Amino acid sequence: MRIVDFHRWRRRTFGRAVRRRIDLAGALAIAGMVIAVGSGATWLIQDARDLSDSFGPAEGSLIVNINTASEEQLISVPGLGATRAAQIVAGRPYESVDDLSKIAGVSGKTLDSLRPFVTVEGETRERD
Repeated sequence: MRIVDFHRWRRRTFGRAVRRRIDLAGALAIAGMVIAVGSGATWLIQDARDLSDSFGPAEGSLIVNINTASEEQLISVPGLGATRAAQIVAGRPYESVDDLSKIAGVSGKTLDSLRPFVTVEGETRERD
């Protein structure tokens, strides 16, 4: 888990008053545990997988159907961020993966890098 992901989770999960008390100094991922050290408190989260699941699928872990996938699933595709995922959702339906080239900023090179991770047939599924 990246530290920036931990900070996003912390902001979404805790209210302003608690965030001020935490004033997170850092996060360390150690052998399946996350230790967050804050002002006056140490938090130990035994199962880092539960924490990381709240961030959605890992990057590159899915073959995503661009016609049915959620924005969260689309963001898991390497090279797609939140903005481009929203553009893909807005441009539906697609007849082929090549239709993604109609989206501003998706060049032929970008499209070639996306091909292993996207499809227009079947359901979104785990990559082998």
